[in-house]
Amino acid sequence: MRIQDRVREPRVELSPLLSAMNNDWKALTPHRPLDPGSDVYVTPPSGGARHIADWILAGGSTVLVGGPAGIGKSTEMAQAATLLQAERFACLVPLDRWENMRKLTPEQLLLRIAGRIAYVATQSLRLPVSPELRESLISAGVLKDDSMSVAPGGKAIPSAPALIRHTLSEVNRLVEQRRIALLIDGLEKVPPGAGATDLFDALGTLPENVDLVVVVPWHAAFGPRADAVLRAGEKFVALHAVEVEGEPGEPGRQFLRDLLSARLQLNAEAFEDAEGRARRTLVNEAAQWSGGVPRTFLQLLADAGTYARLRRNAPWPEPSDLADAVADQEDSLRRVLLPGDTQAILAVEGSDGRELALDRKVRLMAHGVLLERLRDRRPVLEVHPLARAAVKEMRRSA
Repeated sequence: MRIQDRVREPRVELSPLLSAMNNDWKALTPHRPLDPGSDVYVTPPSGGARHIADWILAGGSTVLVGGPAGIGKSTEMAQAATLLQAERFACLVPLDRWENMRKLTPEQLLLRIAGRIAYVATQSLRLPVSPELRESLISAGVLKDDSMSVAPGGKAIPSAPALIRHTLSEVNRLVEQRRIALLIDGLEKVPPGAGATDLFDALGTLPENVDLVVVVPWHAAFGPRADAVLRAGEKFVALHAVEVEGEPGEPGRQFLRDLLSARLQLNAEAFEDAEGRARRTLVNEAAQWSGGVPRTFLQLLADAGTYARLRRNAPWPEPSDLADAVADQEDSLRRVLLPGDTQAILAVEGSDGRELALDRKVRLMAHGVLLERLRDRRPVLEVHPLARAAVKEMRRSA
């Protein structure tokens, strides 16, 4: 039954525990990735960050990470950096915090990575770097003047490839026995085309003794170059939406409840007493509508909580609030659909999608309209619950 059909359910009476709360729904921050070592990080059932870190520590030098928008790629990258710190010089490079990813050049990519390596070395590990390197990075605009205590000096290195080699060589000597591991985030926002290929080619020139973990766009994960985007032998890790339907979906629903509790700082009683079970039902409903995508789940509850605050100054949403939040998100996904999408989606639902035109497949998966799940270790495409209504409407009107 659709949640909109149940908006006249009796209002949930709140326990003193929840009534005393002043839930800050802004704290859910659906679109803000967590920083490394965040105390509100919750491990997903797939253990994405642990899987990435274990592969690198076992000797796999190159990992590509992919997944739909909102799946938690940046958060898992940050956690993977934390897990690698004990045995690697782990440097997280969130490119999209500084760069326009649609205009990023290979030269600026290498310069930004060099600046971030030097920053982590000096600010996090208090390692000294040479005045020559410092001056070069400052001149390139990828390091602030006050980020190091050494005096300026030396000659600036002119080219980006030379500067990244200089940076890696110097930091390699400083960290002694530890390999450098670069975790590069943000490239999933690079549009397809020759420019994207040039960026990946630039990363491929980095020395083999540097571990690479790189978030890549779907258009790099599929198609003629998918067998070797950066280096031969690379591993592709797809972060999938968690299962949220039926009995197999309980671990996924628990993960999302834990995610909500961590962000709102709720204790276990919030979902376990008599009134808590009613709240649990509503949260599980949001989990199912989210399709198992963490950002969508948090956005649904943030919007529902805001509706509750606006309408009744209530600390917790009712089914009608969630219904309106669902309708808002359905409208967002409806506007993503283009002519021809409906028939294409219906034709490939339940398959691995290989017959879907590559550009359409990439777009629909990147927006989360089509979710890739694993069934008996095989990838299967499903329509996101929030997009399903729009697909059916367009089919009826066709």
